[in-house]
Amino acid sequence: MDIQQERNGLEKKFFHMCEPVVQETGYKLYDLEYIVGQKLLRLYIQDPSTGSALIEDCIKVDKALSPAFETETWIPDDVVLEVSSPGVYRHLANLEHFKMSIGEILGVVITGQLSDDQVLGGPKGLKSEKKFRGKLLEAGQEDFMIEVKGFSLKLNYKQTKKVNLDPDLKSVRE
Repeated sequence: MDIQQERNGLEKKFFHMCEPVVQETGYKLYDLEYIVGQKLLRLYIQDPSTGSALIEDCIKVDKALSPAFETETWIPDDVVLEVSSPGVYRHLANLEHFKMSIGEILGVVITGQLSDDQVLGGPKGLKSEKKFRGKLLEAGQEDFMIEVKGFSLKLNYKQTKKVNLDPDLKSVRE
C-alpha cells in the first residue's frame, strides 16, 4: 500500500474541483475514487465534528456540486456521482487517515510474511499470520504500530494490502 500515492488523470481533476466545494459546505473530503469503467465518482465526506456524515449532509454536498457538473466541459456526460459517509469500517489510505485513527481498532491484511525482527518477543504463531486486528498505537511516514495480542507490531505501509477501521460494535450496544 502506497500512502504517498498521487492522484492522476480525471481523478486528480475531480479531487481539485470537489475538495473546495465540500469544504465550502462545511464538510471534509475524506476520500474520492473515480471508477473509470463504471464512470462512477464516489466521494466520501465527513462532518469534522462527528467524523461521519448523515444522508442530509451527502445531499447538501451533492447539490453544491451540481453547478460544476452541469458547466464543466471536461466531465463525462454519463458520470454518476455518489456522495457517502466513509462508514464505520472506513479504509485508511493515507497518512492523515492513519493519524486520525490513532487509538482505534484496525483490521490489517498484509502481503508476504512478517520478518523475524518484526515478531521478536511476540506471541507464538504471529509470524505465519496474514490478517491482524489491533489498536493503532502510532503512525509515521514509513510505518505504523498496532497492538496485537498484547504485542506491539510495527508494519511498513508497503507490506500492507488493506487497512480499515474494525471497531468492536458489541461494546457500543452494551
